[in-house]
Amino acid sequence: MTNNRLSCYIKGKGSHKLRSFAVSGEKILVIEDEENILEAVRYSLSQEGYDVYGATDGEKGLALAQQLKPDLVVLDVMLPRMDGFEVCRILRREMSMPVFMLSARAEEIDKVVGLEIGADDYITKPFSMRELLARVRNSLRRSSSIAIDDFIRDSGVYTAGNLEVDVSAHLARLDG
Repeated sequence: MTNNRLSCYIKGKGSHKLRSFAVSGEKILVIEDEENILEAVRYSLSQEGYDVYGATDGEKGLALAQQLKPDLVVLDVMLPRMDGFEVCRILRREMSMPVFMLSARAEEIDKVVGLEIGADDYITKPFSMRELLARVRNSLRRSSSIAIDDFIRDSGVYTAGNLEVDVSAHLARLDG
């Protein structure tokens, strides 16, 4: 996983805000059987710059996740053909991306089960799209930072385009 995010300051009336945008390559899979919710989430995430894929049942969603290896999965609990809890269990055995459960099942036991089987977050419907987007950004930022830290620790060198940083030698090179 690479950190494909661009951070910039946006000047507003009397204030500056640091805003982070996806700049290609971050893949999000939304597995949701309610077409209107699937399309709304897909549209909102794509407006943020993510590559968004969708599936309307658990089996198709799991197959797509195994094929795409997304950076994050948004997963409904009540899905046809395979429920979201089972999809989450399988994803956790095979992959390590963040998984968000998105469900109308709002009982405490449902949330606890979802989190205990491996979901990173459990969001109940109805939900705030702005909150979902903020949670996605934060989760991807954390997982990107962890992946970069692991890579740097393992190799000692981080390359982004024509910039190379050799952490162990305390050197940075631009264009060689």
